[in-house]
Amino acid sequence: MMKRYFKEILLIATILALPCMSDAASRTAALPEVAGLLKTAEPGDTIFVSAGIFSDMELKWEGRGTAEAPVVVIAESAGKTVITGTSTLKIFGHDLVVSSFLFKDGKPVRNNGPLVEFRNGDRLATGCRLTECVIDSYNALRRDYQSSYVHLYGKNNRVDHCSFTGKKSLGVTLTVLLNYDGCLDNHHRIDHNWFGYRPVYGSNGAETIRVGTSQQCMEPSRTEITDNVFYRCNGEVEVISIKSCENNVSRNVLYECEGVLAFRHGDRNVAEDNMFIGNGRRNTGGIRIVGAGQTVRGNLFHGCAGDRFFSALALMNAVPNSLPNRYMQVQDILIEDNDFVDCNSIEFGTGCDFERTLAPDDILFRSNRIYNRSLTAPYEVFSDASGLTFKSNKALLADGASLPSGFSRASGKDIPAAPGIDEVKAGVGASWYEDKTAGEPTASTVRTVEAASDADLAGIVAAAGDGTRVVLTDSLYLIGHGMTVSSRMEICAAEGVRPEIRFVGKKSENMITIADGADLTVSGITFNGVLTSGKSLAKAAISTAEDMIEPYNLKVIGCTFVNYGESGFIPVKGTAGTFADTVLVKGCHFEALSGDGINYAAELGDKGRYNADDIIIEDCTFERILGLPVNIARNGSDESTAGPYVYVRNCRFNDCCNKVRGSVIRIIGAQILDIEGCSFIDSGRGGYSIRLDDAPWEKITVRNLSFENSGGIMSNRKFDL
Repeated sequence: MMKRYFKEILLIATILALPCMSDAASRTAALPEVAGLLKTAEPGDTIFVSAGIFSDMELKWEGRGTAEAPVVVIAESAGKTVITGTSTLKIFGHDLVVSSFLFKDGKPVRNNGPLVEFRNGDRLATGCRLTECVIDSYNALRRDYQSSYVHLYGKNNRVDHCSFTGKKSLGVTLTVLLNYDGCLDNHHRIDHNWFGYRPVYGSNGAETIRVGTSQQCMEPSRTEITDNVFYRCNGEVEVISIKSCENNVSRNVLYECEGVLAFRHGDRNVAEDNMFIGNGRRNTGGIRIVGAGQTVRGNLFHGCAGDRFFSALALMNAVPNSLPNRYMQVQDILIEDNDFVDCNSIEFGTGCDFERTLAPDDILFRSNRIYNRSLTAPYEVFSDASGLTFKSNKALLADGASLPSGFSRASGKDIPAAPGIDEVKAGVGASWYEDKTAGEPTASTVRTVEAASDADLAGIVAAAGDGTRVVLTDSLYLIGHGMTVSSRMEICAAEGVRPEIRFVGKKSENMITIADGADLTVSGITFNGVLTSGKSLAKAAISTAEDMIEPYNLKVIGCTFVNYGESGFIPVKGTAGTFADTVLVKGCHFEALSGDGINYAAELGDKGRYNADDIIIEDCTFERILGLPVNIARNGSDESTAGPYVYVRNCRFNDCCNKVRGSVIRIIGAQILDIEGCSFIDSGRGGYSIRLDDAPWEKITVRNLSFENSGGIMSNRKFDL
């Protein structure tokens, strides 16, 4: 079993024990004064920064210390010096220690910019340290604007005992940059940090740590990533993305992360004594390997439920004569002394397709142990297996399963157990900070507010606290302003009443706008899009705000959407740059629409972005619709995410989308798709009832459908209906 060495001397004791010059000085100053004091600071000096909240600061701190006597800048009281707004911090020079600051609830000063940067222009940092600091919820205005928490440049720098959490916008949390000669062979240390919950982003570019890029992938970085905890870092498939050579990733814990440690580019990297604890959560994975000379040793993979790119272990097929940014051949790989407990997938030749045809070669899989009583084979091979060698491995599989060469039967007595989160997080992160962003909804008290037809619905919803249930008690509501939802709430019909909402505003708005913080259920309501003389049409019945950073949830149950006479008016719509964890539309009726019925296809680029992770459409009817009743897209072929998951079940389509090249259900790029029990009547006659643009790896089920005077199915595969 692996040993964990998380316990270290607390930071303050460490700083006080640092060797320093006998005439070292200490001073106390306000934050804006620090840069000036650093100009005269001598090696071994300490600057204590007084408490306060400081906004929109452009901090440039140059170190003039030595390895034996660094200059220290430390908050006088840990966490009481708060940096917010559009602030930035540049650390450069030599041997500067920055400690105990809280960066919270700010916004990057520019797109693609970091909050903390170990350089000032071309002046890089050497031997500098960021320790016992917290960055919490420092995000761009919109989730599709790119920014990072930390950019590491230079050499021999350290980021340790910090807490990084609340990252929701596009961009890597912590990046090691190699785009200067002075950044190669850097020997940075990233250790004992806490990386908190990060929601699924829905696209590439949401790694938690990245070391290098494809442009420097054959250069040595020699970065040490050790003893960190990654808690539900779900942004994309690559939680830790290694894109350089000779890095060491050891003794880390990826706890319930929907992703993997990826040796994506570069050679001779090591992953040793890490723990990948999935606890059976969807898409939890382990290590994915590309390149040559990699070593995977002594790791524990426990309850990893992912497969393919999210597998507990995946060795990729490669592209012959590959460009650096595609897939170099996997060769000369040592995988030894690892434990795989109740993991769904160990794969060799992952991604084998028309382009990736080069199988892994010179692979030694030795002295590993696999425990999963639900499997009939310890691993899967998707390409040529001649380059694989298995020696001295053990496996405990399903009853009756035969073991391949290189395996003997394991005992069930010594199966490693998975530690809990409280056990693994001891000694990591800032000692003075508790991360409360666990990624789980908190319970809230339900409060009911009844609204009559003359009520100000927009005002009621805006004032409603978390857990409010707004009950519509009358039959007709004419609203001059849309309702904006930014909490967990329900808007529903009173028992025995079928309320109807019409928009009569002078300026076009959504009837209901989902904003940050929304977890919305709408039930039993009719949304009538008929135009009132002298008034404007609404943009949509239920849609999203323009600038969002947080994922949301939406349930629409038993509602009716009718009389939308413009193609741009869509009843249920996700807009570009927004993202839902779950959208459920159940038991609803859509009729007389000029545009689409349900549209989650707003991301038009080819980067694999999409607008909702799970989309469930059940028991709905669609009649007399000119547009697409169901339109969902994830464009491009990027494989950095596992969604969207789309389910269309037991729905009825009558007289829908009979335009030339039209389609009733149009779904592009769903990674998991299930269309079941649907009927198509007089629909899709000028095109298709179902139009798919599906890749070979996508899991698609189409069954129990009926077609009456309707179009067929357009797909890259054949279905047995």
